[in-house]
Amino acid sequence: MSSTSNHRARPRGQSLVEFALVLPLLLLLFSGGADLARAYFVGIQVADGARQAAVYASGNAPTLDPSGSGYLAGTGYTAAQLQTIAENNAGAGPLNCPTSGLTVTSSPSSPIPGGAPYYETVTVSCRLPLLTPLLPSPVTIGSTAQVLVVPEQ
Repeated sequence: MSSTSNHRARPRGQSLVEFALVLPLLLLLFSGGADLARAYFVGIQVADGARQAAVYASGNAPTLDPSGSGYLAGTGYTAAQLQTIAENNAGAGPLNCPTSGLTVTSSPSSPIPGGAPYYETVTVSCRLPLLTPLLPSPVTIGSTAQVLVVPEQ
């Protein structure tokens, strides 16, 4: 009995060709899954940044002038402080939103005359560049938080 009659004849490179055809699809699925997980993580960080900036605004309300003519200078919070807080929560680290793609808006940015309580709305958005070549990039991820600010008497 010859040894060639016991083996099926098959091309030697078939497995290599099949692997070469499937590899790009596997890499695309893997990188797409990694981008999806990263976008989800950044979404959590952006929401946390919006909440932290809103809580800061609520806890650092402007102080009313005892004469009732307005607010004392140097009290309260500024838009730059809210931006810094949001950046610290959402824009630090390799998996987070790039600081250049992070925008923070707040409204109203100044207290209402007369010392009435007002709502501060902080919106944080991130333009996240994706790594997967076939997905549209960058994607915008945003979050809004609102708090009641009561000026100090």
